[in-house]
Amino acid sequence: MNQPVLSIDVAKGKSVAAAFLSYHNCLYKPFTFHHSQEDFQRVLAVLEELKSVSGQEPKVVLEATGNYSKPLASFFAAHGYSVVLLNPLLTHQLKQKAVRKVKTDPIDAMRIAHVFYLQDPQPHVPLDETVQQLRVFCRQYQHWTALYGQTQLHFRAVLDLLFPGYDQAFQKVCNRTSLELLSRFPTPAELLAADPEEVLNLLLSNRRGRAWNETKRQQLLEIARHSLPDLHGIEAQKAVLRSYIHLLQTYQDCMDDLLRSMQTLAESIETYALLRTIPGVGPLTAAMLVAEIGDIKRFPSVKQLTAFAGLDSAVHESGTFKSKKNRISKRGSSYLRTALYQATVAGISKQIHGPRNSTLFQFYQQKRDEGKPAKVAIVAASHKLLRIIFGMWNSGTAFQAH
Repeated sequence: MNQPVLSIDVAKGKSVAAAFLSYHNCLYKPFTFHHSQEDFQRVLAVLEELKSVSGQEPKVVLEATGNYSKPLASFFAAHGYSVVLLNPLLTHQLKQKAVRKVKTDPIDAMRIAHVFYLQDPQPHVPLDETVQQLRVFCRQYQHWTALYGQTQLHFRAVLDLLFPGYDQAFQKVCNRTSLELLSRFPTPAELLAADPEEVLNLLLSNRRGRAWNETKRQQLLEIARHSLPDLHGIEAQKAVLRSYIHLLQTYQDCMDDLLRSMQTLAESIETYALLRTIPGVGPLTAAMLVAEIGDIKRFPSVKQLTAFAGLDSAVHESGTFKSKKNRISKRGSSYLRTALYQATVAGISKQIHGPRNSTLFQFYQQKRDEGKPAKVAIVAASHKLLRIIFGMWNSGTAFQAH
């Protein structure tokens, strides 16, 4: 192949690049450049020289290494160059074939070029800007949710020492009303000594009636009378509890902002409304599905979409041996797998009039009848849901139970 290529081994702050006119014709041996405007201009000059010598538009090839590779990919794409993002597994496989186990940045830059010439991968096609923004919001919301969950665990550990039994009064102890009440009266003694009207006014923020909240106040007083807190270091525990309350409230505000931004962007994308017709696919899940898949045209077949989701089987065969317990590869987008799993669990859950999604539930039940464990059956149903989404998205038709 006579395609000119600039191959880059990306790292944090600096990278190593090599310039090739063809597979066996290296114009510039590996050189280091920092991620600065001055050094990037130097790299652009190398690309211009590649174009001048070869008479062809050079391609920029680098591994998809998340946050490190994204700025480089967007920079070269903005300057009109075709960017190829390689799966790091491809270069790893080439390294494993080498007799000597050598790994340096210059050698990796050469390997990236060799993988390109041997595999001939397709250039990276950037997603629509709206989808890109939606993906950022969705992924950050997932991160914030995880942090919020961890903070709740630490908060409840302190609460169990400071006000044992308090969580019996609230189904969700971290709701806004509960946090405001604890911020004002963090110990049983302070709640018992509080002005009844002040406590009642704090409870009324939950928008329930006065009579309901008076009953709730009496329940809290009863819990406080029988509560046995840890009196050692109580002032420090109160300070820590209030800090956790402030942190939880901040998380809630930020997550609400992210949800509103996600909703606004998702509703501007036509496919979002289409996916919402699937029973079990809620607003958040539909937004995550749209953000992760992006454009269904990127996947010529449902098998490629399945591999992207990491739901394809990791086949294990050797000689006459063929494993009967193949697990999913989990090499694709974990965010997409999570969204599919959540939608499947919601779809097969039983309501008053039966399961939300009868199609998924029947398939799930079929797998259970075959002796599959519950989680294995849910993953299989997630795979089926992905096939349904692929068909709906390509045809533009709403979900129909069958």
